[in-house]
Amino acid sequence: MVFNVILFTILISLVGIGWTYYATKKGQQIDYRLMLSYFIFGSWFGMYGELFLFKIIDLIFHSPIWEYRTMPIHNKITSSFGPIMWGFSAVYIYLHKNHSFYTINEKNKLVSFLHEAGYLLVLELLYNFIAYGIFNDYFFYYHVPDLWHWTSFTNMPFWWVGYKMIVKYGEAMNRKEKLNGAIAVVLLVVVYSPT
Repeated sequence: MVFNVILFTILISLVGIGWTYYATKKGQQIDYRLMLSYFIFGSWFGMYGELFLFKIIDLIFHSPIWEYRTMPIHNKITSSFGPIMWGFSAVYIYLHKNHSFYTINEKNKLVSFLHEAGYLLVLELLYNFIAYGIFNDYFFYYHVPDLWHWTSFTNMPFWWVGYKMIVKYGEAMNRKEKLNGAIAVVLLVVVYSPT
C-alpha cells in the first residue's frame, strides 16, 4: 500500500511539474511562494470543504453522493490522503489561474463558471483514473451515475465556489506561511483525531 500511495503521489504531481516546466520555458515567472501558499491553504480547506459539502448534499438529496475508497476516514466522507490531494489541487488551481495555456473571456460569467468548475471536474477525473489504475478501485466513488460513477456534475457549483475561495485565500495567505501553516496543522489535527 505504501508503494502505491507514493506512486499515486508521483503520478498526480507529474502534470504540475510538466506544466511548471512548460510555463518557465515560455518565459513565465512562477511564484513558488504563492504556489506553496495555495498548497497549504488547499490542504486544509479542501478537507473541511468536503465535510461541509457532504452535509449540505445530504440535506438536499437525503443521501450521500460519494464515498472515498482509497484510505477513507470519517465514514468514507474523505480520505487520509486528502491534504496531499487537495494541496495538489490548489497548486493546479494556481497554475490554471496564473499560467493557463489559453485565455477565456472572464466577463462572461457562464463561460467563467464552466471553465473553472469544469477544470476541477477534469482534475477529479484524472485523480480517479490514476487511482483506479494503481489501487484497482475508485479513489472516490460517486453513487450518482451521471458520469459513470467517476465524478458528478452535481458538484460543479461547489467546485466553482471552492476554486474561487482557493484563489482568493491562497493569495491572501501569501507571505503568511506561519499563520496558514498553523491553521492547517490545527484543523488537520481535528480532522484526524479519533471520532
